Amino acid sequence: MRRSLSATLAVLALAAAAQAQGAFTFQIQQSNSNFNWSGTSSLGPIVGNPSTAFQMSGTAGVTLTPAGVDPIASGTLPGTGDAAVVPDLRGKINNPFPFLPPLATIEVNGLHLSFAAPSYAIASNGAFTANVTVTALAGTLVVTPLGSSASSTSLVGLTSTPQAQNGTLTQLGLNLQLDLPVNTTFPFADPTTGASGTITIVGTLRAGWTCPAATTYCTAKVNSLGCTPAIGVSGTASYSSNSACTVSASNIVAQRSGLLFYGFGPNSAPFQGGFLCVQPPTIRTLIQNSGGTLGGGDCSGVFAIDFNNTIQGLTDANLYPGRDVYTQYWSRDPASASTTNLTNAAKLTICP
Repeated sequence: MRRSLSATLAVLALAAAAQAQGAFTFQIQQSNSNFNWSGTSSLGPIVGNPSTAFQMSGTAGVTLTPAGVDPIASGTLPGTGDAAVVPDLRGKINNPFPFLPPLATIEVNGLHLSFAAPSYAIASNGAFTANVTVTALAGTLVVTPLGSSASSTSLVGLTSTPQAQNGTLTQLGLNLQLDLPVNTTFPFADPTTGASGTITIVGTLRAGWTCPAATTYCTAKVNSLGCTPAIGVSGTASYSSNSACTVSASNIVAQRSGLLFYGFGPNSAPFQGGFLCVQPPTIRTLIQNSGGTLGGGDCSGVFAIDFNNTIQGLTDANLYPGRDVYTQYWSRDPASASTTNLTNAAKLTICP
């Protein structure tokens, strides 16, 4: 990992400081998220009709907290995201006389779940133990007793008892992979028929988070020489990667000073004859010289900074994995009315 002596000292200085949590939305990998359900009831065991197998699709929310140079030292499951059960669950309670129809059929339609767990430590190999609670965001239980009409009960808000689950959250390059075993039981009761029981789901939720590429936005200010400066990004913003994330500006008036500034929200407000594309408050990086033709007079100037040095220097606790950062270049342009110039802007997401 690319760490200087000053960065190491910064780690020690910040070791006791609380780190902010980065929010991640993981995409559930349906084909690899395989589950089975089983059920009991006051009328007898619930069996599949015809199968108890199902999968999950959708999203799962995870927050991660770094510690020093470790980008994923601990985490929580904040109960965000939306995991859909696919397909709907179908069961029945068999008649003790096998030649007769089932005592009842049971359907769980449109079931959507979320997963929550308080803070848990993540080992260097990605292993963790979390007390996971599963909550129904949507869903309807339909019970049809033999010889009677169907009755429907909303499952929204139904919550399982917390269960300790041993999972893994691993870093794959700049991406993340979550494997979360689930073994949880929901109680249910049908007020119309008086039937009650439990449904247990067992399986492993597998989900991934892919590091997004940088994007540009907003409008640059044409400079006094008629050139339109442009911001550019090469590489990926990262808390731990050895590779550079170069944020650059081209078409700059030669031999002028300037700097990159950043903040944590987008903007498009009139400013110095152009647009301030970053929501204040903003943080400035070091002043640079654009270089280019000696004496100036053209747009051969360029700025460039490795933003990963800024992130990994650990001098700004707001630069943590999962955080979106908005950046823009400002430079001197003495011949313009404001004597300054502004590029368009770039949005970076800090990856682990």
